[in-house]
Amino acid sequence: VNRHVRFSTSLSMADYDDSYPSDSSEDTHFTVDETTIEVENKPSSAAESLVSSIMDYLPSSLASSGSVTPSDRASINEAILKLEALNPTEDPVYSPLLNGVWTLRYAGGYSDPKIPSPTRDLALFLYSGGYSPGLFALGLAQKLPAQLVELGDLQISISRVQPRIEAKIDVKLFGGSTDEIVVKARLEEDSGLRFTETYESASVFGQAVDFPEALQYSRDLYVSYVDEDILVVRE
Repeated sequence: VNRHVRFSTSLSMADYDDSYPSDSSEDTHFTVDETTIEVENKPSSAAESLVSSIMDYLPSSLASSGSVTPSDRASINEAILKLEALNPTEDPVYSPLLNGVWTLRYAGGYSDPKIPSPTRDLALFLYSGGYSPGLFALGLAQKLPAQLVELGDLQISISRVQPRIEAKIDVKLFGGSTDEIVVKARLEEDSGLRFTETYESASVFGQAVDFPEALQYSRDLYVSYVDEDILVVRE
């Protein structure tokens, strides 16, 4: 992402939005001086070089992820491993840098952007360790006729108010009207590196569905890198 391989790595990039408070859900963890964030959490020149090399391999949109060749995917994964070693942020799950609006740019285990069966979508969303709220939303959106809709970027918003995670895709319909597909999940902090994500609801064109507690899929995720612009999350 600019701001989630069956080894599961997600790369996101930031899109700043003042509506998302820049502090963690637990105010007691630590206090961060704003000047410190601006100076110490900026990516190093080495990190910037690695990010640039990763972006060179990525398609223009997540929907085209299936076009990434095995060789390019290996190069992306190697660059991400090197980037993680340069993580400038201690205890990234507690960091205010985690909150904000992120655009998902890469999901390492997501090789087939077309998932033909709605039943399979639901099964993957609820039970598969390699699936995420964002990719579930993308799968729903891609079932719409391509000649009738235009999909926007997949954006993941993280705030301090539960459900803290919201994955959203804007959909422009034939004729110019717009709508959206939204999936929401809780984020519970488990440690400075790990959080638990629990899917709660989905909304397609204003039709909302709350998932029963027995079907709310949860998984542990690990934040391996975060700065002002880049977020890397592993499963």
